[in-house]
Amino acid sequence: MNRFKFMRGEAIGAWMSHWRQWLWIVFAVAIIGAMSVALVYERSSASVPAEPHPPESSVSYHDEPVLVPPPPEIDPDVVESLLSRDSIKAIDDPHFLPGIEAAHFMFPDEQVIGLEINGDIRAYPIPVLSAHEIVNDVVGGEDIAVTWCPLCYTALVFSRRAGTGGDTLSFGVSGKLLYETLVMYDRESDSLWSQLYGAALDGPMVGTRLSFFPSVFTTWSAWIEENLETLVLDKDETCRRYSCGNYSSNPRGGYDVDPYASYYNQPDEGVINRQIPRDSEQAVGTAKVRVLGIRVAGAAKAYPYAAFESRSWFNDELGGIPILVWLDIDTQSGLAYLRNLDGLELTFEASSGSDKILVDRETGSQWETASGEAISGPLLGSHLTPVIATSAFEFGWYDYFPESETFNDQ
Repeated sequence: MNRFKFMRGEAIGAWMSHWRQWLWIVFAVAIIGAMSVALVYERSSASVPAEPHPPESSVSYHDEPVLVPPPPEIDPDVVESLLSRDSIKAIDDPHFLPGIEAAHFMFPDEQVIGLEINGDIRAYPIPVLSAHEIVNDVVGGEDIAVTWCPLCYTALVFSRRAGTGGDTLSFGVSGKLLYETLVMYDRESDSLWSQLYGAALDGPMVGTRLSFFPSVFTTWSAWIEENLETLVLDKDETCRRYSCGNYSSNPRGGYDVDPYASYYNQPDEGVINRQIPRDSEQAVGTAKVRVLGIRVAGAAKAYPYAAFESRSWFNDELGGIPILVWLDIDTQSGLAYLRNLDGLELTFEASSGSDKILVDRETGSQWETASGEAISGPLLGSHLTPVIATSAFEFGWYDYFPESETFNDQ
């Protein structure tokens, strides 16, 4: 028995000795292999340039709503009643058609509100919005409200998620006006909301602010040229659902013309026709002069359309913050962005090609004005952060923002 134990122990010892030898051999082979791989990688890295990596800020801004600045405190008594609630019917569950199939009801020079969220691209014709003023929609998985006030010529797109609980709201037209501009109401809490302030004026949600999604006010031809995959609000189906009739029998119907077309050419300041005092540094010209209104933090500034007749863009500052302002006078498309990108302040100048492409002096990257995206150069794939911008009649803008600056390109 002892002899058997001795023989077994001797066999185990021999096996362990061989095992150690094999372990050292495997370890040595692994080390040599790793060194070889590292040498090959080093040589390949030296001979082939690395692929450029987009900066962390390259996530598209279209996916991120921006919270509007807080409004001043508003006395609910200044909200004026003009029509009964829902006499102008907001659109719910809108129906769309591919833009390429809309030639029979869309006109090239027709104005639209265009937006893209999470790759979902849509256009909302102004003649339809003039008849309904609000479209409750879901775009790119986001609950939004597309809003248009023809009295002040203001177009804004909001997230319908509001409040600490992120409740989803649906909006209707209250029939009331604040400084000649659309006042909405939400059907869930019955609160009143100012379109231009983007905040609740009265009711259970008073003081709550909405987030906005960047959008562009432009012509149908300009929009579909840049966005061939766009959907467009179906005029025919919307007319059928809301019994729009035709323009001759229903001044708000038909969707073939904007029912406010004649109003735009009249000198009256809104339907209540209040003459608003202005100081010498503010508006010039007739009451319906159009401006691009910009808000950054607590500051506001009006950019008259006339300033863009000789050039389409300006490097400017608002509230001490560098911004880029761009407007195509032919299509009335206007946008604004922050010029700071990851700590780098950019200065833009014209490119040798289209006036819709700008170049920054700091890196030589080219930027597409419509999207705020760098399309070439070291900053390829980066996006500028948008700021709140809307078209507006000057009387409406200064009534809301009496301390607003006025841009002068001289």
